[in-house]
Amino acid sequence: MKRIISLILSIVILSTLVLSVSCAEEEEVFDMDFSVDLDVTLEGLTFIWGTAWLTQFYPNEGFSLVGDNMRAHYREIEEEMGCKINIIAWEDGGRRVMQDVAAGMKTCDLVDSHATNAGIELYKAGILAPLDDIPNINGYDEKYGPLRFRQYGIFDGKLYGLYQYLWDFPPEFFGTMTFNVDMLSSFGLPLPYEYVEAGNWNWETYKSYLLSIDASARNAGYDSSFVAHTSQSFATDAISFMFMNGCKMIEKDANGNYVLGLDNSYGLAALDYLADLAREDVFAENGNDSFIKQQNAAIMTSESYYATHFQEGNEDAYLPGQPWVYGLVNYPYGPNGNENCVSAFVHKTRRLNWVNAYSGNELSDIGIFVDRLFEPIDDEGGWKASLGYSLFHDKRDFENYNKMLENVNYVYDLPLGSVYDDMKTSFSYVISGRRAAGEAFNSIRTAMDESIKKNVTWVIEDLIAE
Repeated sequence: MKRIISLILSIVILSTLVLSVSCAEEEEVFDMDFSVDLDVTLEGLTFIWGTAWLTQFYPNEGFSLVGDNMRAHYREIEEEMGCKINIIAWEDGGRRVMQDVAAGMKTCDLVDSHATNAGIELYKAGILAPLDDIPNINGYDEKYGPLRFRQYGIFDGKLYGLYQYLWDFPPEFFGTMTFNVDMLSSFGLPLPYEYVEAGNWNWETYKSYLLSIDASARNAGYDSSFVAHTSQSFATDAISFMFMNGCKMIEKDANGNYVLGLDNSYGLAALDYLADLAREDVFAENGNDSFIKQQNAAIMTSESYYATHFQEGNEDAYLPGQPWVYGLVNYPYGPNGNENCVSAFVHKTRRLNWVNAYSGNELSDIGIFVDRLFEPIDDEGGWKASLGYSLFHDKRDFENYNKMLENVNYVYDLPLGSVYDDMKTSFSYVISGRRAAGEAFNSIRTAMDESIKKNVTWVIEDLIAE
């Protein structure tokens, strides 16, 4: 980056001389204009942004309005700063960057990838730049999204990951509940909104609600394949229901040590509750198609992706492509939870952007570039406008989505590794009736304790408190 500093230095020296002379001879006057602009420019620099999803970040001209807005955004940055932006196809991993660095070649400045791939690989190789070490950028700025959502950009308590938060891609997370408004209304039943607003969206009410849905469906002529509540995954629902009963994934014990926060009476109560719903045949792991394509379920729990995205050529697999009205709500809370609990959690396939410390450009210049790059692409809030006015049918859906996003939980599946998957398998066994709730943690308790002790070095609550 070029800076006009010689003139400023001369002015500083001259100002010192003026001060010393004026002390001795007050009548001496220098009539000069010392105002000068600091020329900050990225003139002549090229910034390479590598992404495994090139068509998403640099779509063909005319493909979509949003795509054209993104292209225009890049051109504005180039014109303002005199730099070039080269968005190129990249692998979803860190190997190519590491090879470039090892060979002494200039690699990409910014890589868009999942945390499990380039993020963790480049961090372990010492190639990523922590955002606190990059001048001219504040990685905690709200334009990159809530820190809770970007937890997979944090390694050993330091923030590395950036997210294009106010662009056109709604953030994704597990633990969202969607419901068929048209179907429930045709049954003459209240919508979940009403329970939330009345303050009784809880497990007791929810079980009665599912039984009422089931009875209404039978009366309406639905066959035995209908299920009131279909789940994308028993295991992920178990975790969300535990959160709704006041659990945390990782918490501190009396000695200040990190321990699993699900292995207790609150977590076991959630497993018992879901197993009971499954026995009543009002809760089944039938996947998303039964709700979206077949309309053979009234409620679905899954990733938010299915409620907020619209995939060209595969419209029937996503809710925005349906001709019927759907709603979105937080899960009901348990006896040890309350309406402030949130069912949503982010997962280890979170995509973020990572700054390479060995790209060839100075970190101070990359900081200026990235800070400008991730400004909103429009005046409408990007995805916020599309969700609020185009995709969701009710403003309460948008409010519920935002509440979950801003308070989203973290399940530590990246640092915990395979023992996390073993735990999910155990949860699935309990809900499907193949294992008692009291046995849920028996087979993984020792491995889980060891993994937490070895790999968990921070919790989001401590970082936010700082």
